[in-house]
Amino acid sequence: MPHSRLRRLRLHTIHHLDGRSIAARRAKAVVRDLVQALGATATPMQLQAIERAAMHVVIAEDYTARKLAGEAVCALEMIRAENTARRSVAAVLASKPDPTPTERPGLAIARARWAEADRAKAQAKEKDSDHD
Repeated sequence: MPHSRLRRLRLHTIHHLDGRSIAARRAKAVVRDLVQALGATATPMQLQAIERAAMHVVIAEDYTARKLAGEAVCALEMIRAENTARRSVAAVLASKPDPTPTERPGLAIARARWAEADRAKAQAKEKDSDHD
């Protein structure tokens, strides 16, 4: 194959995959899962990290499947691929924003009652000070 043709076939991102291979479909599925795990609101930088993590996951899965099928796979490469995939996914999930805390309904009711009791005490105190 001529060198210029190889340059044209170079894949740059996951979007350059046409989706016909099992690996491409799996990578796109991992991307969907990770975006969903982030709450479907990913920044462009997070999307880039997600795509890279998805590709690492697929490569690690491929190494593992080949090893289980009995093919000659370097165990060190397989372990490195698994480690890279795990760290990539962990980094993506670590960028997930903290959920906004919501007040529990029981606590809201208790706070309303405390406020009512405080108002009643303040009114009682005003009445006592008016009578003096």
